[in-house]
Amino acid sequence: MPVRKYYCDYCDKQFQDTTADRKRHVRGIQHQQAKARWYDSFKLQHQQPIPPPKPLCFHFLNTGFCRYGDSCKYIHPNAPNNMQQPQPIISTPPIGNVVRDSMGVSWGNLPPSLQPPPEGGYPHLPFVDWG
Repeated sequence: MPVRKYYCDYCDKQFQDTTADRKRHVRGIQHQQAKARWYDSFKLQHQQPIPPPKPLCFHFLNTGFCRYGDSCKYIHPNAPNNMQQPQPIISTPPIGNVVRDSMGVSWGNLPPSLQPPPEGGYPHLPFVDWG
């Protein structure tokens, strides 16, 4: 009967499939380094490089004027075009009936089954015998 082989995806190696051989392989430095490289490859894929900050335009700082204007590759710190103003948050109201709780917080456009009961309660319905 042939001996079964175990294949390690991290190391791209095959060896005998015994408990002792697996433990020896998993504890080995080559396996641990290959496993670390494999996990690190995913970290690098998800990180986006941060662009370095642009340097200041010394000519603009000294004279208050830059002959390149908006096309200058340096930052003009006090220029009105470079002033970073907070963008206003514009929210559009949802269309249709909007359910609000007692504090006035919107719960969005809920289906009837999820809407809270009316403040006066549900109207009394006459008893109907089904049957």
